[in-house]
Amino acid sequence: MSSADLRGEAHKLLCYMATSARNLVGEPPMYGPFRLVDASSRLIDILERQGVDDGTLTEARALIEEKKYLVMNDEDAFVEFLDDLVMLLARSLV
Repeated sequence: MSSADLRGEAHKLLCYMATSARNLVGEPPMYGPFRLVDASSRLIDILERQGVDDGTLTEARALIEEKKYLVMNDEDAFVEFLDDLVMLLARSLV
């Protein structure tokens, strides 16, 4: 990916994040965590295409894509997924 492509991808992510922030003003409170994990998945996608991945990021993105929509029908399971995601990412720091 060229630097122009990276800039374009980063710009799209920033637009998504800014739009999400604006829309969260009127959205249910649980949409905030959803928007953050969705933005995380999008960031991981950009990093993967840049060749930046230690395996944990790919695992985290797969977990996010599998579980992020739990927020729509099972908030307890969604919160459990967030706990699992935090532990996965925290373990990768050690």
